[in-house]
Amino acid sequence: MLAACGTPVPAAPTAEPLSGTFTASGGGGALPAVQALTARFKELHPNVTWIVSESGSNSAIKLVLSSTVDVGFISRALTDAEKQQVTGIPIGFNGTAVVVNAANPVTNLSKEQLRQIYAGEVTSWLDLGGTEPTIRAYIREPNAATRQTFEAFVFGGSVATYGKNVIQQTEVEAMLTAINSFRGAVGIASTGSRTASDARVKMIKIDGVAATQENIASGAYKIVRPLAVIYSNTAELKPTIRAFFEFVKSAEGQRIAAAAF
Repeated sequence: MLAACGTPVPAAPTAEPLSGTFTASGGGGALPAVQALTARFKELHPNVTWIVSESGSNSAIKLVLSSTVDVGFISRALTDAEKQQVTGIPIGFNGTAVVVNAANPVTNLSKEQLRQIYAGEVTSWLDLGGTEPTIRAYIREPNAATRQTFEAFVFGGSVATYGKNVIQQTEVEAMLTAINSFRGAVGIASTGSRTASDARVKMIKIDGVAATQENIASGAYKIVRPLAVIYSNTAELKPTIRAFFEFVKSAEGQRIAAAAF
């Protein structure tokens, strides 16, 4: 009736564009995928800005539960207890690589040889086809996802027992620097372009299988862990964060995550 009398009909409200600054933090193994996902989401929504940092998988859960960050990301499986608090959206898999000094001629170790090295039973590369008389083994801190995955593979269901000469490093860069500093060094790091492109070290095969993304995806490479973005089960998600999670779950999002490594 009002329209017929010439009174204009209000237009239906249009959806406001997504905007704002948001934070994401978590485990380094998932970092390349999250960086790629947030970069593409920003291309789709130019008014959105992301601050992405690496803090560790355990920290990511605490930060999400305390609402300190908008998005958490982890590079390990959630425990049953954690699933009661947070929800994970899978973004693929990553591997834990065994890395040695770039000058080390050894290119392959068996699972048993790895166990012997880290248990302190084998202490010379000469026993493994190498040229260095001394093995200096490095490991990450107990809560690191790379270490947890490594221990699950090498020690199975047994308690991890390390030799007295195994040295702990608490950061990726510290690990790679230490391996570079000693020709007989061996350690662990996440697979992917960051480790593969570092000329100071080289990733070696385990049981004859290289730590490539193809071998990780096929299941041929065994030292692997799941990756996911996470959010609190009790939090009220911001519209932009809800849209981001929908993007992550989409076919495009999953392709981007898989291609990030």
